[in-house]
Amino acid sequence: MKNFATVAAFAAGANALVGRGNTCCFHITASGGASGSVGQLDDGQNRIYGDLSEAQFCIDSNGAITDANGRGCIVTDATTQFQCDEGATPMPGFSISSEGQLSYQGDQDFVACETGLNGGLNIYTTESDDVTQCQDVSLMADSCSGSSSGSGSSSAAGPSSTPVAGSSIPGFVPSSSASVPSVPSVPGGGSSIPGSVPSSSASVPSVPGGGSSMPPSPPQQVTVQTTMTSTYCPESSVPIIPVPGPSSVPGPAGSEIPSYPQPTGIPSSGIPSSGTPSSGTPALPGASSPPTSSQSSAVPPSQPSETATGSQPSGTQSASGSCPTDLSGEYEFPHLIIPVDSSSPDTAAGTSYNGTVSSTVSSIFNFDIPSSDAGKTCSLVFLFPHKEDLETSSYSFSGDGKIDFASLESVATQSTSYSNVPAVKEDYGQFTVSPGNSYVISSFSCPAGQAVSYEMKNAGSTDLNFFEDYNPSPLGLYITVC
Repeated sequence: MKNFATVAAFAAGANALVGRGNTCCFHITASGGASGSVGQLDDGQNRIYGDLSEAQFCIDSNGAITDANGRGCIVTDATTQFQCDEGATPMPGFSISSEGQLSYQGDQDFVACETGLNGGLNIYTTESDDVTQCQDVSLMADSCSGSSSGSGSSSAAGPSSTPVAGSSIPGFVPSSSASVPSVPSVPGGGSSIPGSVPSSSASVPSVPGGGSSMPPSPPQQVTVQTTMTSTYCPESSVPIIPVPGPSSVPGPAGSEIPSYPQPTGIPSSGIPSSGTPSSGTPALPGASSPPTSSQSSAVPPSQPSETATGSQPSGTQSASGSCPTDLSGEYEFPHLIIPVDSSSPDTAAGTSYNGTVSSTVSSIFNFDIPSSDAGKTCSLVFLFPHKEDLETSSYSFSGDGKIDFASLESVATQSTSYSNVPAVKEDYGQFTVSPGNSYVISSFSCPAGQAVSYEMKNAGSTDLNFFEDYNPSPLGLYITVC
C-alpha cells in the first residue's frame, strides 16, 4: 500500500515549525525478556512471536500511533494492553527517544505476556493479576528517533544550513520564487531530508547558529512535499489449528499445523488471541426472560435467531433483541478455552482447542470484547451443526444433551483448575442441545473493553467433546455482535 505524507516546514524569524499533521512510520522490535519483531493479528492486537509478519506503525506530532491499516492504537483501560482498534481514536502520549526507544507517558518499560496461542505474547504497559507468564521488555523503533509526544520532531535540511536554536528543523530561508527539487525520502523524527533548495534569483545565505540575526528581507515560506512508498504485508491471524480426521475428535495439539482461510463472517476481534483478560469484571445486564412452554430457542445454524422446531431448552430464550445465531456478521471467538476436571480438582489442564462437557469435565471460555463494540448488543450463542456439515472439525456426542450455561465473576487463566474456578455471576439455565441446532444462550449490552468468561457444564448425562471451529459449519460457543 502507499502512504502519502506531506511535510510542511515554515521558517519564520529564528524559529522553524513542523505541521502538526506530520507522521513518521516505523517498525518495532522487542528486547529483554522476549526479543523479536512486533506483528499484528487481523484484529489489531500487537504481538511478539506467533509467526506474524512485522507490522508497520506511524506516530504523529502528538505522540499518537496508528497502524498500517489506519487503526488507532490505544492502551486499554482494563488491562493496559497495547493494541490498535478499528474506529478507535489513537491515544497520544507515545514517544521515541533519540536512541529509538518507544515509551508511553514517559515510561519505557513494557511487559509481554503469554497468550497460549502459537507462542505469541501480547504487549502491555503494566502487569496485572489477569495476565500470566509476563516478561519485562523494551520496544525499539527502527526509525523516527526523537519523535515525542507533542514535539513534532521531524526534520528537514537545506543546503549548508545551520540548525536554528530551539528547533529540530535546520533553518533555511529560500526566496519566494525558490523551486524545490525531488526529495528521496520522508524524514523520520530527528532525521533529515537531503537535497538543496535553490533560488531562481540569488543564492541564499545560510542562517548562522542560535541568536544570529536573519537577512533583512522578511522570511518566506517553503513547503516540501514528499511521497513515501512502503509495502505492507498483513499476516493472517486465522488460528493455526490441527486438522481433525474424518471421524476422530481432535485434541488440543496436532503434528500437522495448516492455516485455514478466512471465514465468511467478520470477527470483530480476530481469531483467536488467547489470554488477554481484563482486570474488570464485565457487567452482563438483562438476560432475556425464561421461555414459555410453547417456545424453543433451537434455530437452524445459518438462520437468524427466530424460533424453530427442535429441542426445547429450559434456560434463556432467544429474544427479539438478540443477534443472529450464525457467523454472517460480526462475532467474537473465544480467546482461551480451559477444561476443568472434578476428578482432578487441583490439576490445571491449561489451554485447549476443544470444549468438553462430561460427568466430570466442564469447560470455561474467555472472550475479549473490544472497545469498538461499545453501544452494541452481544448474544452468547452455541452452534451445534450436524456432523456431516463440518469441513475441518468434528465432535463426539452422547447422552441426553442437557448442558448448563453460566457467566462467571472473573476470567479464567491457564492456571485455573476445578478447585479455583471463578464463582458464578449469572446462571443462564439448562439447555437440551442436539445436532442441527443453534441456541441463543443470552443477549446483553456488549461489555466493551472487558474480558468475560462463560462455563458449560453437564446438567444430565451429556458427554460432548467438540473442536471449536468457525469454518463451515461453525461449531462451538461464540458471541455475535449487532
